Order: sequence, then C-alpha cells, then structure tokens
Amino acid sequence: MGEDPPYSVAAPLSRAGCPPPDRVERSRLLLARVFSGLTVALGLAYLLWLARLLWRCGALPDYFFGAAEALAFLLLSLLAYALWPAPARRAGDTGPLPEPAVDVFIPCCGEPLGVIRATLTAVRAMTHRPLTVYVLDDRASPQVAALSASLGFHYLSRPLAGLPLTDAKSGNLNFALSRSRGEFILVLDADQVPVPEIVTRLLGCCRAPRVAYVQSRQTFFLPEADPYYNADRIFYEVLQPANEPANAVVSCGSGVLYRRAALEEMGGFATWNVVEDFTTSYELVSRGWQGLYYPQPLSRGLAPAALPGVYRQRFQWGLDTMRLFIWDNPLRKQGLKGRQRLHFLVVMLSYLVSGLALPTFYVVPLCVYAWGSLGWLAQESAYWSLRGAYLLATILMFRYLFAGKAPFKQFKMLCNLFPVYTLATFAALIYPPRRKPPYRLNNLQPFEEERRWWHVAPHLTFIALHLALPFLSLWQDWAPPHLIAASGVYSAFIIWIMGDLVWSVLSPPTFSPAMDPRQVYV
Repeated sequence: MGEDPPYSVAAPLSRAGCPPPDRVERSRLLLARVFSGLTVALGLAYLLWLARLLWRCGALPDYFFGAAEALAFLLLSLLAYALWPAPARRAGDTGPLPEPAVDVFIPCCGEPLGVIRATLTAVRAMTHRPLTVYVLDDRASPQVAALSASLGFHYLSRPLAGLPLTDAKSGNLNFALSRSRGEFILVLDADQVPVPEIVTRLLGCCRAPRVAYVQSRQTFFLPEADPYYNADRIFYEVLQPANEPANAVVSCGSGVLYRRAALEEMGGFATWNVVEDFTTSYELVSRGWQGLYYPQPLSRGLAPAALPGVYRQRFQWGLDTMRLFIWDNPLRKQGLKGRQRLHFLVVMLSYLVSGLALPTFYVVPLCVYAWGSLGWLAQESAYWSLRGAYLLATILMFRYLFAGKAPFKQFKMLCNLFPVYTLATFAALIYPPRRKPPYRLNNLQPFEEERRWWHVAPHLTFIALHLALPFLSLWQDWAPPHLIAASGVYSAFIIWIMGDLVWSVLSPPTFSPAMDPRQVYV
C-alpha cells in the first residue's frame, strides 16, 4: 500500500476568512426554514384536529395511530429546531499545538490480518511527532503481535496480561489508558485507514483547554448506490455540524482525538453501555467539557456489506441509544443545557420513531381493510386535506434541509430497519443500569456476503399482507371500495419502500475500482 493515503482529503476550512454562503446556498437555507416552520405549523394543526376527533370517537387502534403521529411530529419539530441556525462553515482548524505527545489506540479483536495490516501501515505514515502507537489485541494473536513489532508499535493484550475481557472495547481502551502517557489519544478502529496528517489536523482544534474530543467525519468503502445508506450523509454532513454550536457532538468511536485529562477526570472511557463512543461524549459534555466536529474525512473504513452485518451494527447502536433514552434521558441528565438536551433527543427519537411509530403506520391500512374504517376516517375530506398538506410540507422540508444528501434513501432505510429498532427499544427496557447487554463483534468477515430471504422475512410478510388484503376485503365486502382504494395508495407506498430492501438482498453489490475495499485490505 505504501505511505500514500488511498484517497484524497480536502484542505481544512478556517473559522476566519471563510467566504459567505453564495446566493444558491442562502436561498436553500431560507427555503429550508420556511418549510420547516410550515411543517411544524401544519403538523400541529393536524394533530389538534386528530386529537379532538379521537377524543370523541376513537377506539384503541386509533389511539395507537394518534400516538405514532405525535411521536413523528415531535421528531420533526426537534429536527427543525436543531437545524434552524445556519450550519457552521469550518473544520475548526486553528493551527497545530506545539507538538504534544499523542498516543494512538488501535483496538482489535479477531479482524482479518489484511485489514489490520492496512490500518497499521497507514498509521506508520502519520506525520505528527512525538507519536506512540498501541495495538490493543483482545485475541492475543501471534500474527498481530509480530506485525506490530515489525512496525515498531507497542503491543498490548489483556489475555496475555492475565486480565478478563470485561467491558469489550471500552475495557480494552481503558487498559491502554492505564499503560500510556500521551497528552492526547487518537482512537482508530482496526479497519480505519487514516491519512498521514490526521493527528495534525485534529490537534489544530484543541487549543482551548476545555476541548475534550474532536470527532472527524466518517467515510467508508461503499458499493455503488450504497444500498444500506452506510454513508449516512445526513448525520455526518448535516446533524453533526449542527450539533457543534450546541456542544452536543457525538463521538463515533473512531477517527476521534481525546484529551487525556478529560478522560481521566471521568475515570476513563465510559463502560456503562455496550460500546463507549456515544456514552463517553455524552458524559464529557455533561461535565462541562467541549466536543468539536471536524467535517472532513481523515480516515476511511469498512461498512457492513450484507444485511446481517447491518442488522447487528444498527441493533447495537439502537440498544445503546435507547438505554440512554430510557435510563439516563437528556431531559433529566445533570449538567446538560437546554439546547444540548434537544440535540441529543433528535438522535434518540429517530430510533424510537423507526421502532414504534413506523410499524404502526404499516398496520393502519391493514386495519382499514379488515374493519372497514377507523375513527379518524369519519371525516375523510378533512383528514386528507390536513394530512396531505402536512406531508407535502414535510417532503419539502427534507428537500431543502438535506439537499444533495439523499434524504429519501435515508428515510427508506429508517423505514426498513423497524424490526431492528423495535427489538433494540424493548431490549433496552430489560437492561437497566446495573445489567449490561452482551457485546457482539461485527465485521469479522467483511468480504463474505451472506444473503438469504429470511433476512427480510418481516418485510416480505408486510408486502404479502398489503398485496392480499385489499382484494380479500373487496371480495368479502369488509370495507367500502373508496376506502380500500385510498388505503391502497398507502399500501403501494409501503410495498415500494420495503421492496427496495428486498431487492438489495437479492442483488450483489458492485464496487468501483476506487471504492473496492479489497484493493486496500489485502
């Protein structure tokens, strides 16, 4: 692989002297605010009308529907609030510090040797000095130990030190924290190939003494069309920059530079959750430390190439996030300020909407086919007018808030991950603070593509029901034809959304030469 990075990184932006937004960008921001405000106003009018109707003639399914609508509206409202200010146009780089000692932690636990080799080779090309690299191997692999020694890196292994593998990655990081001395710590996952200047770039953001961590933008080697939206451009390119002014930047666990003093003040990396990233940043900012975001890519890594890997990864994210929501909610978290609470809630509510609200919407047309009507359809004209205007405003809000970030692809993936986030939400209920969930490794076989129809069994079930029940209802005279036709529009939309995921499971991914991970991890 040599010492050159496998991809280019744009020059950093500076806080001073940054050109103002051009006319097109100013117009987009104005329209985003207009349609955000309109969405909130129309949504509130619709919910008030729906609540009044359900109060008079609602049955139990109607109340579930109303609760789902209220939850979705809450997420939209908080999102509009969080993104209302103009986004920061900087990378936070204000020049490097006077050569502080930096440690690089690379935790690994059974990843393929070629994957680890690619990362370690790139780490050797880092330009900052003094730099001390620690390879943290929880599998005690002789091959990884030999590779580390050949590159001049320190090799640490809890099994070889006679220590139990408690707390998974966070325990591994804390093990290294107790055996290192650098003023700053760069954490890199074993599959994250960095550019040589990553430390220099991130250190430039750390001049203020209360900066606890700087998270760089995550990028991945992805197949064409990115069927599972692993790029997550809305989070990395819109939400994270918006989180910074509120001091609510989320650590993603890799490509992140920490200040040792901040970690030591809170006793090390957080071990309460399954993984340390979100929880560590959550704890640090609640203690008055600052987190910054570097909105340009400084490393590139692997993302799940098949749906089982996506499920495992997103379940873990959802479980950790929902445990925080249920057991350590931002609204009652000591030390957080008002804007911080709301920004963290945006992330948490997105999982809750996918896991609870969206499945409710999938069931509503089926109830219409089976029962003939629902309480909120007692005033069909008012419903379609109010809901239609609210929906159109929402679409336009997304169109201008997330221009160029494939917002509808993100929406489809959020819709399709409902089985994972439903399970994560209920699993969070049975894992209170003193009962930690088990940790499951992911991406240990990144190039093996397991594709089976049962990976999309919930989606196929919904597709079959939405295809069959309209005709069965019409044949059995369960519902008036006009209601079947109206609900059929929703059914067609649901089938289209879920069919997209089913098709991705049946179609093997294709990589462009520049994005093929097998060209790097050899």
